[in-house]
Order: sequence, then C-alpha cells, then structure tokens
Amino acid sequence: MPDLRHPLLAALLAANLAANLAAAPPEDARALMLQARALQIRGGGSDPVAAAAIYRRVATLVPESAEVHLRLSESLQEAQDPQGALAPARKAVALAPRNAEARAHLGLLLYQLFQKDEALAPEAARELRTAAALLPQDPELWARLGEVSERRKDGEGALNAWLHLGRLRPSFLGAWERAVIHARALQNYEGRRESVLALNARNPDERHLRMLEELARDQIQAGYLAHAEESFLLLAQHLPQEPGLWENVALVRLQTSRFEEALESLKRAEALKVTPRTAFNTARALMNLGRFQEAETRLAGLLAGKIQDDLIADGAQALYAETLLLEGKGGALLAFLKEHPGRPQVAGELQVFTCQALISRNDWKSALAALKEGIARFPKVPFFQQAAELPPEYLEYRFFARKETRAALEQLHLEGMAAIWSEFRRWDKCLVALERARTLGPIRNVDFLIMQSSAYDQLGRADESLRVLREAQKASPGNPMVQNNLGYLLLEQGKDLEEAAALIEASAKATPDNGNVVDSLGWAQFKLGKLAEAEATLRRAAELSPFSPEVRKHLGEVLEKQGKLAEAAEQWERALAFVFPDRPALEKRLGELRVRLAKEQAQKAVEVPGSVPDAAPDDDDED
Repeated sequence: MPDLRHPLLAALLAANLAANLAAAPPEDARALMLQARALQIRGGGSDPVAAAAIYRRVATLVPESAEVHLRLSESLQEAQDPQGALAPARKAVALAPRNAEARAHLGLLLYQLFQKDEALAPEAARELRTAAALLPQDPELWARLGEVSERRKDGEGALNAWLHLGRLRPSFLGAWERAVIHARALQNYEGRRESVLALNARNPDERHLRMLEELARDQIQAGYLAHAEESFLLLAQHLPQEPGLWENVALVRLQTSRFEEALESLKRAEALKVTPRTAFNTARALMNLGRFQEAETRLAGLLAGKIQDDLIADGAQALYAETLLLEGKGGALLAFLKEHPGRPQVAGELQVFTCQALISRNDWKSALAALKEGIARFPKVPFFQQAAELPPEYLEYRFFARKETRAALEQLHLEGMAAIWSEFRRWDKCLVALERARTLGPIRNVDFLIMQSSAYDQLGRADESLRVLREAQKASPGNPMVQNNLGYLLLEQGKDLEEAAALIEASAKATPDNGNVVDSLGWAQFKLGKLAEAEATLRRAAELSPFSPEVRKHLGEVLEKQGKLAEAAEQWERALAFVFPDRPALEKRLGELRVRLAKEQAQKAVEVPGSVPDAAPDDDDED
C-alpha cells in the first residue's frame, strides 16, 4: 500500500479524483424527483425521511424550483417534522406566490403549528385566506380558516369561512350552526338568515325549527316581509298541521296587497282550524278583491258570535259598516249600528258611518243632527273637522232648502266614500266619487286633490295626475306633500328636472325628517348627476326609512353608478327583503351585479403578494 502521507503522491491522487469527478455526468434532477416522490407517503411510499434527503439534493441542483421546496416540506411534514417543514414551505410560496397548491400546503401547515404556537395565528389566517381564494372549492381550507379565525376572535372572518364551507357542503350542519353563532354575535342579518334557512332545508330538528320561527318573527318586526313569508312557508312545509303558520303567511300577503294568494293561505289555515281572526282576515281579502257580498256574509257570521279579541271585534264592526256603505245598504247599516253601538274607542269612526248612511238615504234632518253631534264629540276626526269648516247655517235644518247646503253635505259624503274606496285600492271607484264631488263644489281640502292625483296615477293617467297636482299647487303652494309629489312626478316623467329638484328641496326643508321626501331629494340629485350629494342624501333617507325598498333601490343605483359594486349589491339585497311590484326586475339586476363582483374577486384572488417573510409577521402587518 502506498504511503498517502507523501506530499507529491497525495497531490497526484487529488488531481486524478478531481478529473474523474469533472468527467462524471451530472445528476438527473427529474429522475431524482420521481424517485423521491415514490418514497413519499402521498406518493404511495413509506419512507418520507429518505424522500426528504433526495429532495435536499435536488434543491442544490435547482434551488429556484418552488416544486422542489414544496415536496421537501411535504416530506418533512410526513416525517413528523412540521417545524422543519415550515422554511421550505415558505420558500416555495416566495418562489411561486400564485401556486395554489403551495399556498394551501403552507396554510394548512401553519394551522397545524399554530395549535402549539399562537404567535403563528396571523400568518396562518392570512395564508389560509389566500389559499381559499385560490382554491375556493376546497372545504378543508375554509374549515381550518374558520377555526383559526375563531381562535383569534375574528368573528367576521369566522362567519365568512363557515358560510363558504356550508355552501360547499350544504349537508354539513356544523358549519351552518357555527355560522349562526357568529352571525348573531355580529348582528349580521344576511348571514343569520342564510344559515338558519340552510339548517331547515331538509330534515330539521326541533332546535333548528325554533331558530327559524324566531327568525321569521324578527323579520316581521324589521318589516322584511318577503323574507318573513319565505320563513313561514318553510316552517309550514315542515309543520303542515299548524294553522297559525298559514295564517302568518296570509297576513304577510295581505299586507303586501296579494289578496288572491292571501285567500289561498287562509283557506289552508281554516281547513285546520277556523278562528275569528281568520274569518276577519278572509273578509279583508274579499273586500280588497271587490267581493263585497261574500265579505258581508263572512262578517255577519263573525259578528253574530262572541269575539274575545277587542281589536278583531272593533275591526270587524268597522269593516262590516264599510261593506254595507260600499254596497249602498245605508238602511241595513243604520239598523246594525243601532244594535251594535260599539266600544268608546271606535265611537268616532262609527259616528262617521252613521252620518254617511243618513246622507246616502237623503235623511237630511237626521244627518245634520248626527253631524252636529260628531263635531261636538269628536272634533279631531277629519270628517268632522271638515264638517266644522262649513258655513254655520249649512248645519241648520231651516236653511236646508237651499241647494248649496245639500250639495255641501253630499260632497262631504262623496269625499268620505272616495277615502274608503282608496283604502281598498279601488282607484276607479275612488275617482268616480271624487269627480262627482267636484261637480258639487270646489274641493276645500287639498288632501283630496292629492288623492285624486294618486288615483289617476294608479290608473296610468299620468298627464291628468300632473294636471291635478298643478291645481293643488295653486291652491296650496307651500304644502310639502304637494311639493314632493309634484316634484317626484316630474322626475319620473323626465320633465323639468330643475323645477322638480327645487320643489322637492322646499318639501325637504319643511319636513326634514320625512324619509320619503329625503329619498325624493336624493333621487333628484342623482338625476341631476350630483352623485356625491345623492349618496349622502339617500344614506340619510335610509336612516329615516330603514324598511323602505324604494330608498334601498335608489341608494343602490347611486352606489353602482360610482363603481361601489359591493355596497350597491348589499343595498339591493336589503330592498329584496321587502315585497314591491318591480321585485323581479331588481332581482335580475342584482344577479348581473353579482356576476360582475365574482369576476372582480376572481381577478383579485390571483393578485397575491410577491413573497412571504421567513418569520411570522406581526398582527399589524396581516393585511
């Protein structure tokens, strides 16, 4: 054996070795990757430690490969070394920030590590959020993000994560239940509604049904009638033998002027149990459909029995009186009122019906006596306030032979009838009564001109509506309601926008806390292109009238015009909580807006930061 310590020989051997190494072919990185992958557990192997060693060799060959660092991190995690896996995972994300797999791996790894190290929570939340945006169909990412957010006491983040998970896995009730908890704590109505409806979509237990009932009652309280109807219908689907649920559906439909549908719901309620309340509401629906004879029969049967609820008793008595008046049965009405004098709380209203019945029968002497009694006893009732404004001699029977005296009383009666017709939205009958009243003398109360204008408008006779409002303007130029209605009509007809705005501004100055008027002002500003002013005004209108779909629609229009799409969608979603005639059109627009928002969010999802620092970031730097 040669002496290796000899300097010359050692130098010769070293030179020979170097030459041999230089001549050796380089290692094949691709082949090594395949070899290491086969050793990984997720690759079907069973030796992640050996896989990690090979990946490290490859990393020296191709140090800028995100794939290599990602697989190295996976192997170390499989080898039960999550802490060692963190650095290569961060390196992989730094090299390829748009790589969804690398982001997801880092986020889930950080979730695992943060169980023992709370300092990693901000980075874990950030990486999971980014990964979920890149891989929105991955339920595990949303679940882990929800858990991390809860640990960090980030209610908004947790709610958003559990909602996403619920949408991906609708049958996973745990996600919806946790979403409900956070939505309640945050007073997030939309999140609560979505979660409660999802919990009751299939086979809810008693606890979930109670959540739904509570939601429905809160929706009624908030005026979200469209959503309340949806909740009550879902409850009725699961509890079809509960008559009160069908009755609640009917009440919503009555309140939103869908009387045929209300009748159908009341029929289902009465098939289970007939009550004075269902009979009364059925009569209301029938009257609004012009089916007065059927309503009369219903109410007569109801009033023949004993009604425990005073409100139902009073309402049924007044409704029956109106039915007889509208059917021209003044004599039957007088006989009924004689037998049923009513409680003191409704005596003023019944006295009005007595006067109208007497006038309709041309019993002038008795009518004058009833009018005098009403003026004396019920001075705050509008009908008697108008009667008190007549010349004193008109109320004396000895002067009653004069034509103008009888005309004044008949006009009073017709105006009262017009008000009843308008109550039941029978605008054609209302208009006939008002036009007849105007042939008997000038309208003394501008409110009836406003009513006449509304009747024309409801019947699609816009020009005549405008003409009557102009007449009202001359009669009472400073009347805020006239100013608002006239200004808004000009806006809708696309006429003089400057005049419309001036009228509405004057109305808003006189009634600054009237949400409808403030809404008109904001809409006028929008039409004039004053978007910033319109937004501020309509936000004020939303504060004054939080349950108005019209205000929410208008505010959404302004926000969309300014490019504030997410806020616009929120306002339109709130509008759709209510029932209003053009709901389908707004639903279509909201759907289109959501598509635009989804495209924007998808674009933002790939615009992730260029790198992630090796150390966990401070909480302040999270966003």
